[in-house]
Amino acid sequence: MKFIKLWIALVLGLTLTQVSRAEPNVQALLAASDRARAGGLPGLVWDVRATNTGSSVIDNEPSVLRLKAADNASLAEYLEPLRSKGSRILQVGRNMWFTKPGLRKPVAISPRQRLTGQAAIGDIAATNYAHDYKAKYLSEESFNGEPCYVLDLTSARDNTTYDRITYWITVRRHVGIHAEFFSVSGKRLKQADFVYDNKISVQGTAIPFISKMTITDALTDAETVLEYSEIKIEAVHRSEFDIANLQ
Repeated sequence: MKFIKLWIALVLGLTLTQVSRAEPNVQALLAASDRARAGGLPGLVWDVRATNTGSSVIDNEPSVLRLKAADNASLAEYLEPLRSKGSRILQVGRNMWFTKPGLRKPVAISPRQRLTGQAAIGDIAATNYAHDYKAKYLSEESFNGEPCYVLDLTSARDNTTYDRITYWITVRRHVGIHAEFFSVSGKRLKQADFVYDNKISVQGTAIPFISKMTITDALTDAETVLEYSEIKIEAVHRSEFDIANLQ
């Protein structure tokens, strides 16, 4: 009898170890992670401070921008440094325009263009990976001690910030904590780590919101840190995202 019980316990144990967690709904997972980076929210305002370090950095003066976002659009305005004050970047979908005081009309730009240091213009805009990328589940693994779903994201639209991303989204919190960015040829360009010490309330529910993004070059010691503060949930009028009002 003892032998039979032992045999049943052994078989059951082996069976349980072979059962893995069901693959996640990747689109729902991406949409949840986007909200923690201002994607798909009805109205949000925040400040981001960008600083650069590394042996090749010449100008390490920080930049400070104020961003307003709603749904699939965002508007960024430079507050610092003084030479850039008043410059604005408008994003509607994946289309972007830049203007500054004295410029006659807005100039179309790409989200891949450099904002500062290792940060592309698209890095500061509201994240909408669920719309912009096709996602494939790769595996489940731990990153910095936290269980994560690892997804492979390939660009599904023109004018995305990156061609391909490997993205680590936490199993419990549903936020992206690590990303590796690749060119279309598969070359790793840079990587990013994310911290979510901010909280916002959406429809009465508290959700994590990004507080820090650290972007590191794949080949050098160049690094850019984006710090997020002064986050407010508030309505943003659609006219804020009208290119006719950008000037």
